[in-house]
Amino acid sequence: MIRNREQLIRNGWTTRDRRARRLCLDALQRALNAVNPYHCVLSRVKIREKKLLLGDLSVSLPDFQRIVLLSVGKASSSMMAAGLRVFRGFPVHGILVAPVGHKIPKFPDIVEVFHTGHPIPDLAGIKASRRVKELVSGLREVDLLVCLISGGASALLPAPVRGIALSDLRKTTQSLIASTANIHEINTVRRHISNLKGGRLVDSCQASRILSLIVSDVPGNSIPDIGSGLTSEDPTSFADATNVLKEHGLWNSTPSAIRHHLMLGLRGAIPETPKPGDPRFRHVSNFIIADNGTASTAAARALALKQLPTTILTTSAEMDAESMGRFLVSVASENRHRAFIVGGETTVHVAIRGVGGRNQHTALSSVEGLSNLDGACLAALASDGVDGTSSAAGAIVDGRTASRAEKKRLDPRKFLTENDSYRFFKALRDNITTGPTGTNVGDIYLAMSL
Repeated sequence: MIRNREQLIRNGWTTRDRRARRLCLDALQRALNAVNPYHCVLSRVKIREKKLLLGDLSVSLPDFQRIVLLSVGKASSSMMAAGLRVFRGFPVHGILVAPVGHKIPKFPDIVEVFHTGHPIPDLAGIKASRRVKELVSGLREVDLLVCLISGGASALLPAPVRGIALSDLRKTTQSLIASTANIHEINTVRRHISNLKGGRLVDSCQASRILSLIVSDVPGNSIPDIGSGLTSEDPTSFADATNVLKEHGLWNSTPSAIRHHLMLGLRGAIPETPKPGDPRFRHVSNFIIADNGTASTAAARALALKQLPTTILTTSAEMDAESMGRFLVSVASENRHRAFIVGGETTVHVAIRGVGGRNQHTALSSVEGLSNLDGACLAALASDGVDGTSSAAGAIVDGRTASRAEKKRLDPRKFLTENDSYRFFKALRDNITTGPTGTNVGDIYLAMSL
């Protein structure tokens, strides 16, 4: 899946550097394999004697006249394929919502397919949202709704409330992504301007049972933040959404329609999203079937098999990308013959719009710190295969990267300032390239010193 693995290994100047790169890339590949959504669904969901078994849950399938599969996110295609296999022989109808550009295999006519915009919502996403709302609102007690949710669902199903135009939604989304707001803050706003997010999908659904199988891309696995909580109660409020925009200096530039809607919510003129303890969610069950911990554990096991002691420091990191880069340098330089894994998601303040993403920015932040550390290696990878505005998934750095950059007259600090990490690593041929992976569990950072 890492398409340029051999080139990335050859870029190491010394035998030790090449070995470090190989270990690093192979561990990342194992991480991606472990969160293959198709296999994750099939390993968790079983049907025996016409009963669906999932964790401690047992559901009698003959009790339902129809099973509706709603698959949305970057892993939607694989999850739908797995769902159709699980429910083979039962009356099934499906809706699949995937990002524009993702290759979708030929599904039977019982599956409606939508390609919509990500990370910025588009008109196709509005149309998909309307169709999902229509279908879900038509379900009755004799129906079972199975939601297959993965990262990216928030943008793919924008579902703006009445009065908010697509252009308003696009501008606000772009502003939030370009700010230092974290995913929890961004999704707090999204939940309060949508008629599906923040549990509103459940609001409009009369199915007697709703099951959600979730591939988590959110640090800490906060279900209200994964896809902005389509089937989860919302612990945040209109006041929280308003505060996010104000604290990040975005309130005054936010479109008036969105500000008006949030102000109506603050005054109690429109209802809040469903809150924890809401009795309407008694028939809803949410299951995390893969997350950053799944990927990080697989990477750690791969390194352990190569006799390199490995520590997973956390799988829910949330910090500035440059701080992450400096932190990884410190653990690599202070702990020889060890590897360290961090999972989570960083933020980048975009001052000048170059080409790159938070993973390549993190890697670029480590170049000077790793300089001349023989056998040191650091990699940052977006598990969905798409890092920011670039075509790369991430980047890899070793102790000779700074010297190689100097020979090409590449100044890491200049590229950092210009948010142009992709072009820096492209010049060195050190971007990690996977293409869309069909999964998304956040980012994986690996630092080692042999």
